[in-house]
Amino acid sequence: MDAMITAAAVPVGLIVGGFVTMLVDRVPDRTAITVRSRCPYCSHDLRWREVVPVISWISHKGRCRYCEHRITPAYPLVEIVTATLFVLVTLQFGAEWVVIPPLVLVTALMALSVIDLYVYRLPDLITFPAIAVSAVVMVIVAFAIDRPVAIGRALLGGLAYFVLLLIAHLVSPRGMGFGDVKLSLLLGMHLGWVAGTSYVGWTPVVRLVFIALLIGCAVGVGGGVAVALARKTRSDVLVDPEAVGGQPTRLLAQSIPFGPALAAGAVVSVLFSGTLLGV
Repeated sequence: MDAMITAAAVPVGLIVGGFVTMLVDRVPDRTAITVRSRCPYCSHDLRWREVVPVISWISHKGRCRYCEHRITPAYPLVEIVTATLFVLVTLQFGAEWVVIPPLVLVTALMALSVIDLYVYRLPDLITFPAIAVSAVVMVIVAFAIDRPVAIGRALLGGLAYFVLLLIAHLVSPRGMGFGDVKLSLLLGMHLGWVAGTSYVGWTPVVRLVFIALLIGCAVGVGGGVAVALARKTRSDVLVDPEAVGGQPTRLLAQSIPFGPALAAGAVVSVLFSGTLLGV
């Protein structure tokens, strides 16, 4: 049965990944999600068989069937990564109620991370609804598994992470954008939730928040240095919005989207909380 549930996570993850790519395309431009899918180049309306996750991109050889323009492989990549995360979450939490909040988390973080990579912004149109949906789901699941204490742990996690990043933002507004501070509410809630449903006491919540932040910082620094060095040979690598004349600024002054790094730290901490907490 568990194998069947895990296998089912693949098509579900791909479908959700398709929804994520739609959010990535439309939210930054404030385009309604009810609008029919179109080619980003010729604006031709697409039929359902032309938007099947991964399969449509492969069958059309990565091109629009109407204008023959090359479609970025970022679409199937996002769908595949989302499906992979769905499988990992399902393997970790099983076919139980507690699997629902982490699935909400990875869905929101995929959309937010990709948008941040492209436009250096974490839109409130995704962050705040994700926080609201997470809160509702957590309350429902907490009572379903008879562990209402997890609700308080989620609140503590959200508050702890928010305070940490708010301090960082106040100290260095350019280094830590307020979009990251708002994202920390979502991340902290889920870190506190996982600690609250699996472990006893408040300490694991705070520890897991700190661990997730450390992992996120390590990923952010490592990825930032790699991107900055890559920009020395290719100026189109995650184009720096503050680049002067298309040329990146000095190495340590370049703008790097930090949201994906924080998201990675949170996802790793949620999936491997037991190992990271040493319990």
